[in-house]
Amino acid sequence: MSTQANTYQLFSKEILSIWKNQDVSYIKVEELSTIEGITFFELIPDSELLDGGEVDTLYAIDSEDVDDMLLFSKNVKFVVHNIYLEED
Repeated sequence: MSTQANTYQLFSKEILSIWKNQDVSYIKVEELSTIEGITFFELIPDSELLDGGEVDTLYAIDSEDVDDMLLFSKNVKFVVHNIYLEED
């Protein structure tokens, strides 16, 4: 078992508000893993979309798609790494 602290937080209205205040323009979504039937996606603010053949998607910060990521789902979770929550 790992004693490492969890470095991710669930995406929330507070995180979205912080990012909007920091003038984030868009969010990149990357699939992390599937654990016990729950698929986890990492949200990365203002990240570049790399053409590495992976399936990454960008969403404008004010889009309905980003708002939908705040809705509860038992099979899908959107998470944010703590590094993206540090203040500049």
